[in-house]
Amino acid sequence: MKNSIINTPDQHGFILNGTAALYICHLPMFNMKNHMYQVTLEITISPEAKAAYLKDRQENPGNYYVLGNLQTDLFTIPDVMLGTRKNFQADIFRGMPADPNKDTPLIHNVTTTITRIVYARHFDYTIPYPDDMTYIIFGNEEEAFMDHYLTAEEDFLNIVALDEVPDWLPIDQLGISANVGFIGIPSTPMPDEPPLPAGTYKVTFQGQEEIYDLEVGEDIFFDTEIVNMPAEQTAMKGFYVY
Repeated sequence: MKNSIINTPDQHGFILNGTAALYICHLPMFNMKNHMYQVTLEITISPEAKAAYLKDRQENPGNYYVLGNLQTDLFTIPDVMLGTRKNFQADIFRGMPADPNKDTPLIHNVTTTITRIVYARHFDYTIPYPDDMTYIIFGNEEEAFMDHYLTAEEDFLNIVALDEVPDWLPIDQLGISANVGFIGIPSTPMPDEPPLPAGTYKVTFQGQEEIYDLEVGEDIFFDTEIVNMPAEQTAMKGFYVY
């Protein structure tokens, strides 16, 4: 019997977050086998590349940054999850490149080292949407972020910075990530704009009963097209061009 579960080495796009510690959130796709993964990694890059990235961030507030492996250095997400791929060469772009293999990057050929996996899972389309809109919270003692928890098509990509590191969440738990549910905000239907304006929200931790305050800050990245792109579409939006 032919095996339809296939992971082939590919290019992967990630949203780059953080200043002291650096995190990358994979740009997943529900209909492309190589990209059916929601993944956050903590990484390091060279001091020179990091300085250039931080300088550009400071000079261009309100922008997001995309890091992606080169066409000459392909890998699979299982390679990363198994720990067999710990380094790769990447380009960093300010904003989403139309074609990562033709557009000029902000920083070229950056040696990227995966220091640890913060969060990783393959999509399971039998899991229902949560009742409350749910995000994956992660970070460290200096800064924290959220990545929208993805369920199934139709869904949306959204990465958000927190205004404050929550004092109710132990730093070791924040470091390995956790789910937070936003009370009273339904997870469906899919919004057509970022659903969480900056402000204070009531959330739950991992579906438990206790209620906590969460200070949501700047919206970093929002998109409804990449993750829902049909498999048969040959000219993809954003990082993925086939």
